[in-house]
Amino acid sequence: MNALTRLLCLVRLAVRYTADFWISNFVIAGKVLSRRPDIHPGILMIPTRVESPAEILAMSNLISFTPGTLLLNVEAGKNLEVHALDDRGPVAASITENLEKPLLEITRGESRHKARHDD
Repeated sequence: MNALTRLLCLVRLAVRYTADFWISNFVIAGKVLSRRPDIHPGILMIPTRVESPAEILAMSNLISFTPGTLLLNVEAGKNLEVHALDDRGPVAASITENLEKPLLEITRGESRHKARHDD
């Protein structure tokens, strides 16, 4: 994968993350400010393929900066332990599809098509 393709992947990740960030802000604000917050906090174990220190740092920042989620622990190449303010939705799938796969596309040059078949 050439540098231009990786740059385009980075831009795509940044745009997607920014949109998800703002949506999360409004969703969490709505839950917190409601008279009877409908939240179900929980800790999720999410299988991961991030291994290098740079990949772990990027994933931990992306997860922790997203409202309603906090990375608690990382087992490189094995699991991410994530606290979610509301764990009823597709939190794990969202982290894998919207954060991990694009990150690995940037850091390792893996195509999204190849990454899906490795799981």
